[in-house]
Amino acid sequence: MAYLLLISFIIHAITLVVIRQLKAKVDQPSMTKQTLDQQQKEIEELLAVYLLEIREENDKLIQLINQQPKKEPVVKQPKSVDKSQEVPMPTKLETEAKYQDYQPFVPDDQEPVVEQSFAAQVLSLAERGDTPEAIAKKLNRGKTEVELLIKFHQNQ
Repeated sequence: MAYLLLISFIIHAITLVVIRQLKAKVDQPSMTKQTLDQQQKEIEELLAVYLLEIREENDKLIQLINQQPKKEPVVKQPKSVDKSQEVPMPTKLETEAKYQDYQPFVPDDQEPVVEQSFAAQVLSLAERGDTPEAIAKKLNRGKTEVELLIKFHQNQ
């Protein structure tokens, strides 16, 4: 009989724990809804305050604009051009003839530096007859990588 009472007590304890966990899960959405509602109200209040600040700044700006004296727009009259003082525009042929021999200035002390890409270096060494192993050693790269580049170039 004592064993039955002990088993019954354990079952009742497990049942109470399970019921309590289920109640917590049921109450959780309502708590989440309350939290979301509270956050929504806070955001709405912040936006309302921000909107009021913007309105106040706009009103101040409008007052400043209205306080400034209004200026009448200045209309410039076109100047009369004396035809006798006009300089004739050169024709297209005259302009082309004038700049026909133009060469841009290139400083002599700087020569353009052209560096070959890795693939170009591999291909030029391969054309000279170097083996993939020798090319890989010269360029500090892997032998397989060099072989793949050479095969790819041969297939094209």
